[in-house]
Amino acid sequence: MSEILNELSPAKVCFIIIDGFGDVSLSSLNYHSPLQAASTPFMDSVAAAGLNGLLDPVEAGLACGSDTAHLSIFGYDPRRYYRGRGAFESMGAGIHMDPGDIAFKSNFATLDEESGIVTSRRADRNFTKEGPILCKELDGIALPSFPEHTVSVKYATEHRCGVCVRGPGLTDNITGTDPLKDKLPLQEVRPLDASPEASHTAAVVSELSQVGSDRLCTARDNEGVAMVPMQALL
Repeated sequence: MSEILNELSPAKVCFIIIDGFGDVSLSSLNYHSPLQAASTPFMDSVAAAGLNGLLDPVEAGLACGSDTAHLSIFGYDPRRYYRGRGAFESMGAGIHMDPGDIAFKSNFATLDEESGIVTSRRADRNFTKEGPILCKELDGIALPSFPEHTVSVKYATEHRCGVCVRGPGLTDNITGTDPLKDKLPLQEVRPLDASPEASHTAAVVSELSQVGSDRLCTARDNEGVAMVPMQALL
């Protein structure tokens, strides 16, 4: 009987995904990738004790990001379940989310206030000192026109943070403010359909973008010294 039970019991598996580990070849490494050139005895021993191979996470020939690839690997069809990276970033940063909340993967960025041009979409990848301070400044920030909505902000990594908005009538069917390239204008938040929820959410997020920028321009560090202004949260 015990042998039958053991056969039916699910095996415990240690499933390791090192995202982006393959990298690219470099001329300085004799056209090897950093992984090929590195000494990796411990990872070699783990690999030797397990199974290794190549995998198209969603389908052959389809290039996908980490978020959609991971969804597919764990059995969720990204075409059905993927709703953007914001929830991943926000929950990964430690923000609790409830049904009806909307979330964003946000960048601290610099903005030319006169022209409205985003001069740098990424404030600084070495941002571990400033990031948590700025997130604390923004966490719980009030939206004067929408007092029934609350904002949660937590630092994630480098120049990134998670942002969650909670309140009635929200939808993810809107555009964002990120122009996706430097030296382009900050984008206007727009509804993607004609629903009242989309128009309402666009107005909420537009106000959050403005009040967030205003707060960032006046932020000070733990010693009370004015910080280098990060005038936009994309």
